[in-house]
Amino acid sequence: MSETYNRRSFLRQSVPPGVALQTLGVASNNKPIRVGFVGVGSRGSYHLDILLAMDNVEIKALCDVDDGYLYRAKHWVEQAGKPAPALYARGKTDYLRLCDRDDIDLVINSTPWQYHAPACIAAMKRGKHAATEVPAALTVEECWELVETSEKSGKHCVMLEQANYNADQLALLNMAQQGVFGELLHASGGYVHDLRLVKFDPEREPWRLQHSINRNGNLYPTHPMGPMSWWLNINRGDKVEYLVSMSTKAVTLNEYAAHFFGERHPYATTKMALGDVSTTLLATADGKTITLHHDTNTPHPQTSELRLQGTKCQGSRHRRQKKLTTSWAS
Repeated sequence: MSETYNRRSFLRQSVPPGVALQTLGVASNNKPIRVGFVGVGSRGSYHLDILLAMDNVEIKALCDVDDGYLYRAKHWVEQAGKPAPALYARGKTDYLRLCDRDDIDLVINSTPWQYHAPACIAAMKRGKHAATEVPAALTVEECWELVETSEKSGKHCVMLEQANYNADQLALLNMAQQGVFGELLHASGGYVHDLRLVKFDPEREPWRLQHSINRNGNLYPTHPMGPMSWWLNINRGDKVEYLVSMSTKAVTLNEYAAHFFGERHPYATTKMALGDVSTTLLATADGKTITLHHDTNTPHPQTSELRLQGTKCQGSRHRRQKKLTTSWAS
């Protein structure tokens, strides 16, 4: 609550009325878009910060189970010169009351993963558009329910996947569409991010460790799959037909916990289902292939390399070096 709201410098740029809001049907007559937030912790406060820089956005309601985050967000809204939002804090499903309001156009969801699909479905069923943090769903059934609810309600549901719009990713997309790479053959990339400190910090993302305990496989594929699917025209003329995925054994999280918390600590002795390194190979109907990596357990810098190969040349983007490279075949 004591933290002071301060817009980032890059958010001070004016936002033209109607930009990115026209599909919501609220900007054609300069009517502001009215937003409700479900979850205003780390990621939620980031999205709130962005919208507070937009004059044509009204923050109508905030929902969170943590009073500290909730009142901090309320304070930021007021400090930005906007009317005080209504607050919802009656438990983990109080987002239902927020979605029942008749003065909200869009619900932004930044909760733990298990609430992403339920909150978006609730919003659309009550006549609101929905936007959610990654991942949008945890099961195939939830994915279909999101699609079917959107189609029945006529409301949009989008995943806030920013990786597609990185300048380097867009540069590779433009080059691919201009034919620079020739006929496209293969893409590779992954979510390679050391999250050990996050997983063992219950204050930051208390849900993330439990997913490592319960689930194995690639738990976070969208960051690399988004841009790679765009490059390869997945669901735009081509499609993934099958995949094979495998994981290494799980040892690193327990070793890390034993070192920092002691060998008898529950973190050190709890069996982890998530293999330290997951590798997935995908094949498309058009004969292209994709290699997808996932590693949030082992010690390394966050590299997030993405690579695209065609008959004429190869392009790659390395997050650590922050540069785009292209090589031509001789």
